Amino acid sequence: MPSFGSYLLGAAQLAVIAVATGYAAWLLRERLLPRWGGAPARLVEVTVAVGLVVAVSEVLGTFGLLYAGALILALLLVALAVRFVPQGHGGGQTARGVQPGVLASLVAIAVIAIVVFDWAVTAKHALDAGIFNFDSLWYHMPFSADIFQSHSTTGMHHVETVFVNWFYPQNSELLHAIGILAIGRDTLSLFINFGWLAVTFLAAYCVGRPYGRGIPTTIVAAILVGCHTLVVREPGAAKNDLMAAALLLAGVAILVEAWNAQEDDRRALYGWPPAAAGLAVGLAAGTRLTVFAFAAALSVVVIVLAPSGRRWKAAGWWFVSGLVGGGYWYLRNVIVSGSPIPEVTKLGPISPPHPERLQEGRPGYSIAHYLTDTGVWRHYFVPGVHDAFGVLWPLILVGALAACLLAIFSGRDRLIRWLGGCALFALVAYLFTPLGAAGVEGAPVGFAINIRYVIPALLAALVLLPLPRFLDGEKRQWGLIAVLTLVYLITDRPDDGLHDKARLFALAFVIVFVGVPALIWLARRDGLSGRLVAAALAALAVAAVALGYPVQRHYLNHRFANVTAATSIPGMNLDDAYRWARGVRDSRIGLAGTTAGFAGYGFYGPDLSNRVIYLGEPGPHGAFDAISTCQGFREAVNAADLDYLVTSPFLNFIHPGEPVPSPEARWLRGAGGVKPYFNEGPVTVWKVTGPLKPTCTPANAPLHEVPETPGS
Repeated sequence: MPSFGSYLLGAAQLAVIAVATGYAAWLLRERLLPRWGGAPARLVEVTVAVGLVVAVSEVLGTFGLLYAGALILALLLVALAVRFVPQGHGGGQTARGVQPGVLASLVAIAVIAIVVFDWAVTAKHALDAGIFNFDSLWYHMPFSADIFQSHSTTGMHHVETVFVNWFYPQNSELLHAIGILAIGRDTLSLFINFGWLAVTFLAAYCVGRPYGRGIPTTIVAAILVGCHTLVVREPGAAKNDLMAAALLLAGVAILVEAWNAQEDDRRALYGWPPAAAGLAVGLAAGTRLTVFAFAAALSVVVIVLAPSGRRWKAAGWWFVSGLVGGGYWYLRNVIVSGSPIPEVTKLGPISPPHPERLQEGRPGYSIAHYLTDTGVWRHYFVPGVHDAFGVLWPLILVGALAACLLAIFSGRDRLIRWLGGCALFALVAYLFTPLGAAGVEGAPVGFAINIRYVIPALLAALVLLPLPRFLDGEKRQWGLIAVLTLVYLITDRPDDGLHDKARLFALAFVIVFVGVPALIWLARRDGLSGRLVAAALAALAVAAVALGYPVQRHYLNHRFANVTAATSIPGMNLDDAYRWARGVRDSRIGLAGTTAGFAGYGFYGPDLSNRVIYLGEPGPHGAFDAISTCQGFREAVNAADLDYLVTSPFLNFIHPGEPVPSPEARWLRGAGGVKPYFNEGPVTVWKVTGPLKPTCTPANAPLHEVPETPGS
């Protein structure tokens, strides 16, 4: 357990990183967009700050130098260097936008507070038990832990042999790793997504602000970020769906502001604002592949709406800033596999370089595969959408489609019309996304889980809904605010959290992180001096640090101590193994059998000092396959120099409660060098005492075996 002194040191390191980055981002925006102010300026600064942290960390990580001290020094040098950036004059003045009234602002603050309350309930469950989201245990947090341990961003961390997620872009995992570097524990990872929740609301407000619709666009965003599919996955976890959606929406909002900041009628996109928007969209593409369709459509918009004769220059700034935000991971993939996206195995008649796989999790059908299958719609699609978006889900989907069509055919300016086309294109592209309806033929059990792939496109579409001209007028605006608020309360049912035992924590969280900042903002609006505002924010930061220590102690005392709720898939049998790993330090732990791999994060230990190695064998183009022979497995155990080994069954995605036997435990019979430590069902933890005998006998038959998912 970290002492109070080490906690304060971690908090101080985090504060220096935040202040240095924030100052550099503010100064860069002040130099390049000096006439921007208010919410749009803050959005640009957040985007630039994230871009600076990501880019500096990637440079350090390329050379294995990603240490807390090195990162702090590099960011301080960046902040110093930014002072020499010459003053710019581009970008125009911030669009005038209608200042929302106090009452409308209070409604928006109340809606935001309710969303945060709902999120905080889920976060409290993670505080009480540990991160329990499946994808976070599977690869998000293991990737972050690997970056933290290796101080490098170039490694391919293999967590299992079924998927190829080591090729995924990792901006989100990099930020979680930075949080671990700063404070030495993963406590911050439970709350990072609350930051992206705030960015989402800020970006949504900025989309509507120039048209006097900031409050309605904020509330319509709440409908989506408060939906069940996000509330149960994003808070208290390392999921990155909202991060990608928030950054994509930030790019849209910056373009909207840049367009409306121009006084003349011959509006165009040029200068630094599209570069800032390109950075946001690049950061989104460096977070999730599922934003690529929208990002590509936005690229067309920026080029088309650039001034005549400057389109090549506009394209250059857009793509260069986008590559800074997200190109690193795709370049790494090219170096390792020969392809920027090795998951793509076919492009029409072309077969780009890609790793071949011995095992499959489940067939990766798209939704388009079942467009005319009424049985699948009745038994899978409709219940899945209902669970994701609540009882008013038809209204949400129709609203998103209507928003796109209204924008295309009657948008109030050219940019809005093009943005409507972008959102519609992204929604259609979602129907063809691989794994959108994953599962055996006729049973797309993965649809409900993977419906989050549409969140970025759906969010970008819905924020266009309040913008049409026929909604002009104060009475219509209040009617719209009332309807949107009612839709949020009915379909997302945030009142369910009032019956949860975590409600008191959630209420306190809302008071500290929504109520107090809202009071400071209202006081500033009424004329409170900037110095007093800064003092109030500093006091709030000190209070957050003081409250953080008991919160971290509680988390670390309970982290994976009671893991019956830590895995959402039945039949994993890892409860005892997780509790055992809480007491293991500075050890090398091998995992075999994909069940352990899919929940590998629990084996890193509370201080993340354990090295966790999934046993497999490398192949061409960055492949990492299951070890198919007894002798090969024993040789891999010896080569890994393990202290412990965990053997488990093959995780059955089709029927999770019926795991498929995996041969590794049988291959250890008569091998010597290992002895069972304990077992829980088909999961066994072994103490490695010495080298295994490399030669297998027929007693271990079959000596060649690769488990496969039924139905694949």
